[in-house]
Amino acid sequence: MAPLKVEGHTYPAQLIAIAVFIVVHGKGSLRCAAKTVGFVAQLLGWEYGTPSHSSVRRWVLRLGLYQLEYATEYVGNYIGLLDESIQIGREKLLLLLGLKFDPNCKRGNPLTGDDVVVLGMEVQQSWTGELVAAFLRRNLARMPQLKLKYCITDGGTNLAKALRILGLDAVGDCTHVMMNAVKKVLSDDPVLSQLSADIGQLRRKLMLTSEGFLLPPTLRDKDRFLRIFTIVHWVERIDSIWANLPESSRKKLHFIDAARARVQCMKQLKTLVELTAGILKGAGLSTISRKKWEQAITGFSKKYTLNEESKTFISKVRQFFIDHEALIGKYQRLVCCTDIVESTFGRYKNKGGSPTISADVLSIALYGVEIKPGLVQKALSCVSYQAVHDWETQYVCENRYGLVRRMNRELKSAAA
Repeated sequence: MAPLKVEGHTYPAQLIAIAVFIVVHGKGSLRCAAKTVGFVAQLLGWEYGTPSHSSVRRWVLRLGLYQLEYATEYVGNYIGLLDESIQIGREKLLLLLGLKFDPNCKRGNPLTGDDVVVLGMEVQQSWTGELVAAFLRRNLARMPQLKLKYCITDGGTNLAKALRILGLDAVGDCTHVMMNAVKKVLSDDPVLSQLSADIGQLRRKLMLTSEGFLLPPTLRDKDRFLRIFTIVHWVERIDSIWANLPESSRKKLHFIDAARARVQCMKQLKTLVELTAGILKGAGLSTISRKKWEQAITGFSKKYTLNEESKTFISKVRQFFIDHEALIGKYQRLVCCTDIVESTFGRYKNKGGSPTISADVLSIALYGVEIKPGLVQKALSCVSYQAVHDWETQYVCENRYGLVRRMNRELKSAAA
């Protein structure tokens, strides 16, 4: 195998592709990718040294910008998935993903990264409805042969306003509907609050003891469903081993009995969430999925006595179907889940390095792309680093976290 030349570059396309793959798909750091490139070159007997980590970053950003704005001319009808995310600082990433619209599709599984493409993304400190509408106009203008049939959002007021301005049909996200329904019935519940506090105290007590096998899981403050899944799973595990626990261990877990009625309520809600998600995330909103859901709820109601919290949850989901009846009549079936957007945000946030929204968001455009030497040759010949810098200047605001780091480096350099 001979090195494939990339115009204007020292390193061949194969080594650049390896570096970009490690960062984007292997979750490796920039320095890890750089070291690997030098090692692979040595194994192949190629006379290339180890590139700098900044060179690897530039390769990733240039390929990302190429994929975002130059690689593919999208044609036909698409469904938009629109959401915003934030990390350290006030900067917010607005991301638009596209799913090919197929009126005959009867999907049975939730969306994956392979199902969607990145249609646009920008970073600002604030996204009003007017700014979101302008963002959509700019990105759709780049793709004149693409038409958005409708957009799925979490129901944020700014996103809803933008879709009204543009006259685009808006579909709600089923996960947020279920999440809000659970929060409505449990967010201010004193028993759940006390149970969460007791679990946290128990975790601290048992962390470094011989009873660590009883250790409850960490309860995340930002858990979408108020940690009911985590708590119920842990209580069920404790119940399964209760008969074999010594009395000393049981005494430490007495608080569970005090909250037993609330735990049963949470179990019922957890089952309803799983039942509803299993239908809506795969089948979407349609007359068929509604009939299937109603049948499942009827069967559940015959098997269990519904508590008031479960009745409220069911009524919220039923209203979700009612609110979309007109659009169901128009499109027959509506995709109604944006979990893939949240997964994309999570993948970016777990990349390592600076925990900020920066130009590194361009790597998101490569998440569903196979990194090949041919792509490297096309991208690097088409997109200069100046183009990346121009995109960053126009669409990524100055991050205060990065600004402080740069000022500290400059102060150290001046002192030296």
